[in-house]
Amino acid sequence: MRFLRQGLIGLFLVSLTLGLLAYAGQTVVSAVQERMAREVRVPERKERAFAVRTVRAVETEITPTLTAFGQIESRRTLEIRAQATGVITELAPEFIEGGIVRAGQFLARIDPADAQSALDRARTDLMDTRAEAREAARALDLARDELAARREQAEIQDRALARQRDLEARGVGTLTAVESA
Repeated sequence: MRFLRQGLIGLFLVSLTLGLLAYAGQTVVSAVQERMAREVRVPERKERAFAVRTVRAVETEITPTLTAFGQIESRRTLEIRAQATGVITELAPEFIEGGIVRAGQFLARIDPADAQSALDRARTDLMDTRAEAREAARALDLARDELAARREQAEIQDRALARQRDLEARGVGTLTAVESA
């Protein structure tokens, strides 16, 4: 009984699978046919020929007259900028937008007060720096002199210590004198 039931279930599943595959195949075929029916095929056009009347060309001279509206712009433009920043105090009378500019031509004068104050500050900073350099050189000379004096003092103390040890070794000096030396 169990064998029969399993056989029927297997047969049912196989037939269900085949039915679904057939349905899917039919759907794909109908979609392809529908798409092919939607595509419009353009028939190939044939070359057409026309009959025309010809005339022999004659050489003549014609001057065309054109009337146009618009705005004329130069192909070459120049943007002018000053090397320094500041307030413009004077402007040349021939300084106009789109005007012609020659090399060395006076265009504008910038207020020199800002530049002058910056120059004065820079000079003051330079003098301060030079004074600091002189002070540093003097301090270096003093440090060198002090180092030489300390070296000389150390040599004197080394000689005194050696002398006290020598005296102690001979039995003339004391241990206290060696320690103080």
